[in-house]
Amino acid sequence: MFELLPGVGVRLPGGAGVLGFGAGTDEVREVLGRLGAVRAAAGGAWAYRVRWGGVEVTARPGGGAGLEAVTLAARDAPVAPVALGDLDLFGYPAAEVVEALGEGPYPGLRLGSADPARPLPSVTLRAQPPATGAPEADVEAYAALWTTERDAWRLEDTGSGYLIVRKGDPEMDLVVCHPGLAEELVARMLAAGVEVVTV
Repeated sequence: MFELLPGVGVRLPGGAGVLGFGAGTDEVREVLGRLGAVRAAAGGAWAYRVRWGGVEVTARPGGGAGLEAVTLAARDAPVAPVALGDLDLFGYPAAEVVEALGEGPYPGLRLGSADPARPLPSVTLRAQPPATGAPEADVEAYAALWTTERDAWRLEDTGSGYLIVRKGDPEMDLVVCHPGLAEELVARMLAAGVEVVTV
């Protein structure tokens, strides 16, 4: 069982240890290596992933050198339990999980988007909640993404978030450095029905 520990990190199954927020690259590799073969993942100066029990675990640094976020994504059935307190986040339909969590004190928790009747595809636990407060003027500067140019763009669901990609030859990723702005753009694109693909 994977256990989410808000503000601390993620306890891995089988006595593998805890991926503790702030841990450095060597420590993260060592702890993940107790579950299986560690591979490089996209994101940050370093990022690592490993699969165990149908779950892909991805560990990423933040602005500093230490571990800032851990994403757990359901990849193969059966999926090992991913627990937050007494709740298995992958064991119930997404709507039931959201209802059970309520307005819970979990500002660093991000649930992957899912059909309300199906289990969650992923969860991300951050050491700190992502920065918010994107100015409305900045958001509106990108309005073409979900209005006049919406068919020229798509969202790629990576299991730990979305990439905004301009279709074409060559395709091009839109890089948004302000986390709050990036999340707002993705939310508006999802609401407008922009194409979503899983990578």
